[in-house]
Amino acid sequence: MYIPEVEPINLALELKSGYHYGVFIDDTGSPGLITPGLHSQRKSWVAVLVPPHQTAEVMDQLPKALSFLRDRGIKDPEFHFTDIWAGRGEFCKLDLQQRLGIFRFMAHIFATHRFTVLVQTFDPDNATEVHSRANWPERFGPLNFRDHEDLALIFALLRVRIHLKSLDGGKATACVVIDEGRLSSGRAIVLPGLAPTFFGGAILFANSRLVYPIQLADFAAFVMNRSQLLRVKGSLSNLDKTFLEIISPISDNFINITSVPIQV
Repeated sequence: MYIPEVEPINLALELKSGYHYGVFIDDTGSPGLITPGLHSQRKSWVAVLVPPHQTAEVMDQLPKALSFLRDRGIKDPEFHFTDIWAGRGEFCKLDLQQRLGIFRFMAHIFATHRFTVLVQTFDPDNATEVHSRANWPERFGPLNFRDHEDLALIFALLRVRIHLKSLDGGKATACVVIDEGRLSSGRAIVLPGLAPTFFGGAILFANSRLVYPIQLADFAAFVMNRSQLLRVKGSLSNLDKTFLEIISPISDNFINITSVPIQV
């Protein structure tokens, strides 16, 4: 079953209750970029899991952290890491060291709280291979099993659910929130079979200015994608090496992908 609208603030109250894990999901990829060893149409979905005892603190502290950007003239701040890295848009007001400082801050948050990160990637080729192995249904709510981008999201959600069932004797529950895009903010997929592991059987799509911890997933997604690109890059610049040094302490947070040493 699919319902058109869910009020994001209600889910925020549930997240602050301390009863549920917070699961925040964002997507990444490099569409059209020709890179040796990486499919140009690959699509990844990255899920950050925040334990129940940390969700209220994270939801309170992230808006306060954004005051750093307001103090530097950014009127409507949001930790959008592709723009921060590139110094694009309002982030042109920050110099390189200030922008790197934001990455160091977020890496410190991940290293301190040890958030679990799960990743799922598909491209058209390996999605076709997956379809050849089983008879999959046509749809998962509004998501299409035949679309490799939707398939990656479906499998990411399945990975999250399996992981949650391994926690707290199988009794862990989570509020699941995905960055808007695939569906507009406030819309949700509600499937009774996902309950009680997914609170209310719901998967909510929301704007990261309404549900701030989605910005954690934006960071994790950027880190994963850029790390992939650097792994196959022929020669690393000093800035590339600095980035790898910043994120190296959080490599173990990504529990279902293999860390690959890169000589810097």
